[in-house]
Amino acid sequence: MERRSWKFFERIESLIFIVLMLLLTLAVGGAVMALIGAMFGLSSVKTIGGSVAGLGAVGFFGWMLVTGDLAGALLGISRQGPSVENTKDTKVENDA
Repeated sequence: MERRSWKFFERIESLIFIVLMLLLTLAVGGAVMALIGAMFGLSSVKTIGGSVAGLGAVGFFGWMLVTGDLAGALLGISRQGPSVENTKDTKVENDA
């Protein structure tokens, strides 16, 4: 039964990864669309592209902030706990 639950979590992680990549692709594609609209003087294409890029960026970075991945990366905090190097340093300090 435990193996089935791990498979479930792996599928959820894969689904989250796919959604994040789609949002990132949406942001980049919208930015390119806005750039092309601005280059050729098409204001409606520029406006729609900017809206799509904003929606994709807000979705991507919003999800990253909500899950804590982006905040942890910006602050340098690891979700895995103390590393092996830190425990070695602590052990040496305690022995001295």
